[in-house]
Amino acid sequence: MSIIWETGNFKRKKSKPDLQNKEEIDDDPLIILKTILLQEESNLIPVDQLGQKLLKKIGISWNKKYRKQYGPLRKFLQLHSQIFLLSSDESTVSLLKNGSLQAESDFQKKDQHLFQMHTSESPGLNDRNSCPHWFDINDSKVRPIKEKDIEQQFQGKESAYMLFYRKSQLQRPPEARANPRYGVPGHLLNEMDAANIELQRKRAECDSANNSFELHLHLGPHYHFFNGALHPTVSRAESMWDFTFDKRKTLGDLRQSILQLLEFWEGDLVLSVAKLVPAGLHVYQMLDGDNLTLCEMEIEDGEDIFVWNGVEVGGIHIPTGSDCEPVLINVLHLAASSQGEKCQQLVEAPRVFPSNAEVRAVLTALAMPVAVLFVSTTDSVGEENWVAIPEEDLKKTFREQGLGNGSSVLVQESKDDRSLLLRQGKWFTGASETSWLQVQNLCEVESEEKQVKISATVNTVVYEIRIKAIKELKLMKELAENSCLRPIGRNGKLLCPVPDSYTVKEAELKMGSSLGLCPGKAPTPSQLFLFFTVGSDVQPGTEMEIIVEETMSVRDCLKLMLEKSGLPGDTWHLRKMDWCYEAGEPLCEEDASLKELTICSGDTLLLIEGKLPLPGFLKVPIWWYQPGGPSGHWKSHQDQVDGTPSPSGVWTATSTQGAPGDLYAEASLRHVGDLEISEEATLLELKSQAMTLSSSDFVIPSPAFLRAWTLESKRPSRLLRTNLQQLKEYKLGRKTEICLEPLQKEEDLGPHDVVLRTQMRIPGKRAYAPHVDLVWDTACGWTAGSLRQRIAHFCSLPVEKIEIAKYFPEKFEWLPVCSWNQQITKRKKKKKQDNLQGAPYYLKDGDTVGIKNLLVEDDEDFSTVRDDLGKETQKQLTLGKQRSQETLRVQSSDVFSGVKTPARPRAPEASLSIHVGSFR
Repeated sequence: MSIIWETGNFKRKKSKPDLQNKEEIDDDPLIILKTILLQEESNLIPVDQLGQKLLKKIGISWNKKYRKQYGPLRKFLQLHSQIFLLSSDESTVSLLKNGSLQAESDFQKKDQHLFQMHTSESPGLNDRNSCPHWFDINDSKVRPIKEKDIEQQFQGKESAYMLFYRKSQLQRPPEARANPRYGVPGHLLNEMDAANIELQRKRAECDSANNSFELHLHLGPHYHFFNGALHPTVSRAESMWDFTFDKRKTLGDLRQSILQLLEFWEGDLVLSVAKLVPAGLHVYQMLDGDNLTLCEMEIEDGEDIFVWNGVEVGGIHIPTGSDCEPVLINVLHLAASSQGEKCQQLVEAPRVFPSNAEVRAVLTALAMPVAVLFVSTTDSVGEENWVAIPEEDLKKTFREQGLGNGSSVLVQESKDDRSLLLRQGKWFTGASETSWLQVQNLCEVESEEKQVKISATVNTVVYEIRIKAIKELKLMKELAENSCLRPIGRNGKLLCPVPDSYTVKEAELKMGSSLGLCPGKAPTPSQLFLFFTVGSDVQPGTEMEIIVEETMSVRDCLKLMLEKSGLPGDTWHLRKMDWCYEAGEPLCEEDASLKELTICSGDTLLLIEGKLPLPGFLKVPIWWYQPGGPSGHWKSHQDQVDGTPSPSGVWTATSTQGAPGDLYAEASLRHVGDLEISEEATLLELKSQAMTLSSSDFVIPSPAFLRAWTLESKRPSRLLRTNLQQLKEYKLGRKTEICLEPLQKEEDLGPHDVVLRTQMRIPGKRAYAPHVDLVWDTACGWTAGSLRQRIAHFCSLPVEKIEIAKYFPEKFEWLPVCSWNQQITKRKKKKKQDNLQGAPYYLKDGDTVGIKNLLVEDDEDFSTVRDDLGKETQKQLTLGKQRSQETLRVQSSDVFSGVKTPARPRAPEASLSIHVGSFR
């Protein structure tokens, strides 16, 4: 039997639909849907995936083929409830048992009918002696064709080439039906499978490379606002997380992923575009539109995203937008001596101001009611000079005045006409006016003069200045071989010595600055002058000094510092002090040189007790939590806990009658030791090793009787579940502490289990009974109905006879948990799923849930006496803050008047280009 297969090289011919074979297509949607569900292992599938599988099976969507006749897919499933079973939220569908059996029989009957129809309508398929039939195999379909039509179809210049095949047997055996791999040799199948796997891998790599980008997440709870910008309260590594995400997904997907990542988050979660400026981190634009993709929102790779509640950080309202971007201004003004008189030395101090603030704010910050402001400009020759700002321009903003990051402003009181030469509105800083350095005698040798002025230029060598100072101070000549010059900082601290071979310019010394003549030689160019202190609490004047070679290893440097400080033992390590004057990251590479770790002269190193763990290991402080309640829990808010450490290292907590925390009285935390463990270890292994540290009266049969939490501010914070999960997947960090809570029975929490603290309200009293832990499985969703059913079953009460509410300890408020299936938003008219993880509940592990029995009490009040007292205290604190802000506003609104100065010359005109982004 011959078959024609036509493929088009020049012009492909499309066949018309075959009306004879159209009857073979099954148009019954009921049989198709049942067939799809039968192919699933559990006969259960989400409704959305059912529509996708239908499209994949018949090549056309439900809406295009069946909606006009049968209505929407969910409505069709509801109408056939005797066959299909929809879940309560109509998100999944399954076959009923009787429907499954009926579907299988229908499917077999339909298959048999189709087979008979094919064989009956195709004469000669079973008769090998019958006349041959021709089939036209086009690019899109196969149809029979008469022999006389072949010549007409495949003739002319536009005809494609023809391939002729002869098939030995047209009918395939039953086992070959729906099996495309039937009859293919094994080595070819293996080769195809390997090629398909490699192709899928390459596609996945290409897709990840083209559509994934990295975002820098800055967590609001790890920041505090001061000096006009946001600054991290911990190290940069802990306050900023690198997050890889698919840019084709929506903002809502990004928000949900971050919310799942931050299990400790409570309240609104707002994402804003931020930027690191010289003053710190500034928030610009709040991201809105959960249905928009990240590409449509023009979020770029490496964008800084600030995660916060959208209002405040640490109780301080955060200004946002480009209008109030903080600018770092260098403010120069005359310094006052200890006697209160003005000297000729200028003090330069960086200050931060909002760009939309008036320039007059500089005078307010310096508490100078009358003064003249000068800005630094450069003339056509390139010489730097100062131009006075007219009094009427003081009302302009820093942006309008053209002042940005790094701009310099000179403040001079109008009554002071000494030392600074003011001519025609310009103050020149040439070498002829300020060409000296002040040297103070800080050697342990008395002299007639305590300080002298040494004339110098930018090219003067430091050695010459030191020798002149020794002569004018009339000190011993022996100091010429054993002394050095050290700059004096603004706070009076002696800075790193200046090498004698440097010039004033190379040493970055400013004319008019003060130097101290100190005993001891200055370090050579190959040496480092370092400050170091013991502990992380750096107090002024407690730093020690040491000079080491820059090629010295960290281990040898640590030994020298321990010898100089007189500390015994080898359980110490070094940390570099960060810019916040706090302990930064440890110097882990003890064999690396100081130069390789970019340690420079003048840096401060901290000697911290405790040996560093090996690479890939964590040193985790372990605390033992001994609750006073039936199951063991902690207090719910700060006012209810008066935590004080006992001499034995135990932190205890007391409570107040009537508050939700009554049942947690006499809870305590006891530090049992530090545990060094590999990051590859599991949570179960950590519990097992921690049991060896404990010497408490509790008898723990196995690690399954322990519940692990992270500890923050001496309180359990984040629940660590899944005993077989590795510690590195929890992203604990180097400063994380673990709290272990003993349980009365074994517990193995799964990834969907949530631990809640339930309290039954006492009828007739504004108080609650002792708490009981409740484990809620959220695998079927974080819905209010599911939670109510779980609590009702737990309390052995009817669902309709209970009311529940979540407690917000920071607000002293109870929020009733309403049960609803769907709600429709007014703007977009879309169904919003009930999810207690989102607003306004933000439910998480450890939350307190109050339960009210409507059979004995039907009022709507969940609050306690303690809540009333807490709200009153918060109200008084708010009023106090408002009074303080009002006082500050009145003080800052004073009008300062100064001496009139020459008008500021107009700047030359320059071209302006404006870039407008695409919003399509």
